[in-house]
Formats: sequence, structure tokens, C-alpha cells
Amino acid sequence: MSDLSDTLQSEGACPLPKRVEFAQWLLRFVDPDRSSDYRDAFWDLLRALLTQYQGDGKDGIEPSSLSTQDLWRWALDGRGKPFDDLTSEKARKRVNPHWSALEQSFAELQGRFTDAARKAGFTGLLWPTKDKSEGGRSSAYRLEWRPFGASTALPTLPVDYEKQPFVLRYREDRSSLRFSLLGRLFLWPLLFRRQGEASMRIDGVRRYVPAVGLGLMILLAGLPIVIALLQLGKGVLEWGWIAVAAVFFWFPLRPLMRLYDRFIIMASPVFYPFSEKECQVELVRDPEAAVPPGRQRGYNLRLVRYVADCPLCGGNVSLRDGGLGQFNRLIGCCDEEPGEHVFSFDRKLRAGYWLGDRGLLNH
Repeated sequence: MSDLSDTLQSEGACPLPKRVEFAQWLLRFVDPDRSSDYRDAFWDLLRALLTQYQGDGKDGIEPSSLSTQDLWRWALDGRGKPFDDLTSEKARKRVNPHWSALEQSFAELQGRFTDAARKAGFTGLLWPTKDKSEGGRSSAYRLEWRPFGASTALPTLPVDYEKQPFVLRYREDRSSLRFSLLGRLFLWPLLFRRQGEASMRIDGVRRYVPAVGLGLMILLAGLPIVIALLQLGKGVLEWGWIAVAAVFFWFPLRPLMRLYDRFIIMASPVFYPFSEKECQVELVRDPEAAVPPGRQRGYNLRLVRYVADCPLCGGNVSLRDGGLGQFNRLIGCCDEEPGEHVFSFDRKLRAGYWLGDRGLLNH
């Protein structure tokens, strides 16, 4: 269920000629000859939608949605490949995996597109959108105009949540998120596959590998304790081995255990470029992986940065570790007043409230 106050603005908020002009501009921007970032096959789907969009728009027709078969036909036509023997089943098998990758990559590069579009004089973006159908009918694919600042609808807050003091809503800041080379090298032995600049994916039988790796790390952390206990039987207390076990547990092992337990933790600086702001690592279950018959559940590991506007002073709120005061929690701290303007963080609701002294509100 969605919060109606966050519903996206209609297509009519931007005139059709301006949207067509944007489609032409974005088509040039994602030209694979211009940048190697847009040479993956899933970008062909976006180029197909943009080509169809500006074709309809130039004739003064509000662009319509494309079926799965029509979308793949436009994509093949853009590549200069034949499509005479194309069937709906063939198109579905090709479009479905590419569409998920397109949605993920477009969202990750939202900041790049937004900055470039602003400089070009535009006020929004055309987002690739999929309208799912019922009863076995083909899904519909289209481009949706979203003004800058408009985001997907936020989850509805529970009854009486707004009665909490100074409630805020978190949003994702995707302006500059990407895994560093060291971060990708760290995840490569765990058989995570790169899905985008800021996401890694694991599914099928390979999804058990991180659990096995975590178990081995627990055994390694427990080994010094076992050695210390054996020495204790001889009347000697080996504090050195206990210290080794504590350091190993606190730094590499505890964050991984928290990730599997809490689904989101602050990212280690190893995972993102040192020049970037702090961000989080989020473990996201992938429901799409369980839909096709025979497929096994998978999940994505992605970099994300949740931010909000401070309801107390209007500053920027970003997430940090709660420390001893808010142990094992992420909290939102205002950049202007990080000691006093502190808020809770609920990942599912994308919301939080002030954690200050409520007694002050009664004075």
C-alpha cells in the first residue's frame, strides 16, 4: 500500500515536445559508441523505448506502452538484427532477465543522469517502467516522466506512528555509489556476481557459499579460545590468544553476522572509494528469483545511502552506527547538529523519529 502524498506527478506536468526532446537527448547520452558504460544488452531495451517514444511524440501522439514481443523487436531492430521468426515466448525469455538489470542500473546511475539533465535544461527524467499483467497476458513496458525530486511511493506508516516526535522519511541518495575494486575482490571468492556499479548478486546453489565461509570464520575465531582453554588446564591463562579471538570476532566476523541478522550495516571503507561519503551495505532478498519454475531464491548485496531532511533544522540527516548508546542499531544524525538531532531508522518503513529527551517537549 502506498502513501498517496508521495504519488508521482502526472505526465501532463511536462509538455510532450519537451519530453520528446529529452528522449532524443537521453538516446544520445546512452549511445554505446559514446561510452562503454552503456554497451550491455539491457541498455538496448532503454534505447528501444526511447526510439519508440520520440517516434510517437514527433507525430503528436502520446507514446503508448510496448508488449514484451514489441519491445524485443524494437531492440533487435536497433541492433540491425532480423526478427522475422520472433515469438512471444522467445521475447519473454530474453526481456525478463535484461529488464531487471536495466531497472537496477538505471536507478544506480540516477545521480549521473540527473546532473547531466539539469545542465541540459531539463526538469525530470524518463524512467523505464513495467506494468505487470494478470492471467498470463504480456506485461507492458513504457517510459514514465518523473520530475526531479519525485521518488517512488513510500510505505504507509502504521497507525499512530505520526504521533512520534519529529517524524522523518528516508530516501535513497544514489548520486555516487559504486563498489571499489577492493570491495569487488573481497566478494569475488564468495561467488557474488557483479550486477551493477553498486550491486552484487548471488543465487542458486552458490548462495550457500557465504554461509559456509561465515561458518569457517566462526571456527577460526573459536580456535584461539580452544587453545586458551587447553592452556588453562595446565594452569596458564593465555590472554594473547583471547585477544586475538576478540579482535578477529569484532572486526571481520561481527559485521558479517550483523548483516545476515539486520540486513543492513554501515559499509567498510574497503567497499567504496575513499573519496566518497559514508554509505551502507544492504542485503536484499530477490523475490523475482523465486517466481520462475525451478529457480532458487537469491539475493542482492548492494551499496545504498539513506538520507533525510531534518525536521528540526532542515539540515541533511545521514546514517551512522549507534555506538554504545544505541547498540546494534543504525541511527540518523543531522550534519548540522549530530549530537542533538538524532533519529531512529526503520529500513522497511523508510522512516524514523527523534530520539531526544521527550520531556523537553512538555516545557
